[in-house]
Amino acid sequence: MWWTVCSLLIWFPLQEASLTKPRETLIVDEGQALELNCTASPGHNMSLQWLAPSGFTIFLNEHSALRSPRYQLLHHSSNQLSIRLLNATQQDEGVYKCLQYGDSVRTQEVKVSVLASPSQPTVAASVLSTLDGEEHVTLTCSTLRSKPPPQLTWLLEDRLEIYGETHHEFENEGKKCNSTSVLRVHAYSRDTTVKCIIRHVTLHGRTLLASFRFADLIPEEASVTPETSSFTSEDPPQPTSPEAVMEDSSTLENSKGKEEETTQDLHLTTDANPQYEELVKRKSGILLLTLVSFLVLVLFIIVQLFFMKLRKAHVIWKKENEISEYTLESYRSRSNNEETSSQEKKSQTSRSKTYMSYITHLYSEARAKQKERAPHPKLQGEHAPLPESIV
Repeated sequence: MWWTVCSLLIWFPLQEASLTKPRETLIVDEGQALELNCTASPGHNMSLQWLAPSGFTIFLNEHSALRSPRYQLLHHSSNQLSIRLLNATQQDEGVYKCLQYGDSVRTQEVKVSVLASPSQPTVAASVLSTLDGEEHVTLTCSTLRSKPPPQLTWLLEDRLEIYGETHHEFENEGKKCNSTSVLRVHAYSRDTTVKCIIRHVTLHGRTLLASFRFADLIPEEASVTPETSSFTSEDPPQPTSPEAVMEDSSTLENSKGKEEETTQDLHLTTDANPQYEELVKRKSGILLLTLVSFLVLVLFIIVQLFFMKLRKAHVIWKKENEISEYTLESYRSRSNNEETSSQEKKSQTSRSKTYMSYITHLYSEARAKQKERAPHPKLQGEHAPLPESIV
């Protein structure tokens, strides 16, 4: 279409013929609708075009270029083009441009920032012991996925509001952050109540609260604090005010021995927080998946090496088998030749023996006949000659 061709004009150099109006800034909460209005000088019949931060055309006059139901056309005329973006997210941030095509090309830029409201805060408590045998309670207030970072404070008995030790951890390329505030209490009573207060620009003056009562932490018989247990029966313990028994965590960082305790406390309170447990589970799942993939790769390499060795051994065995078969056949041929020669020799020997026995038999018969033919006894002692035929 002709409007697709016109959208490509933004990539050509227009420094001499284009005019840029001052950039506007719009701030919208995540999940709300964003309205963009482009207005040209009256009395001019111009073509108007809205571009997304990615550079793609959203609308060219009344024609929609993106097939997304989130973009809607509010108004179009010869000098005005208004559109609406539903359910704004962090991915919709950036600079939107409106190009006005007339005798010259004018550009109107609107920078859009999307803010994210913090989640409902949660308070976790843990009782820890120091190396000196003292006990104290660590309270951790957490809120997730806010932009910009929120403000976290602690309210003691609805009278005193203090700051704790606040940490911000950013995610999604720094667009959102998870915030925690840590408060350490060294002395407390069962009736003490602490509230975590969250303030954020998206709340428009409202606050998010999360309460904690020490009565839910300590049993009935353990309601006496370590400080009050040192008093005798003659000197009953005096009631301790929350202002006197709670101190800011910044005063604890001055001593060297408390730094190790702070690191240990943060680690334990992080494990007690459900949100951090979920993050730890995700990281452990990714680590487990990486380890399984590495083991599968190692197993595949081992199997390939085993098959290579097996194939090599098969080739060697095949060669040896061919050599042994050739040797066996040659041995068999030699044994057959030797047996044949021995049989021929035996047959020749038996024939010669048969001939000799036959000649001996003829000779004996001739002698017997000669004796029978002799005329008188004188001739018995003489040896008669053998017939020539017998010899």
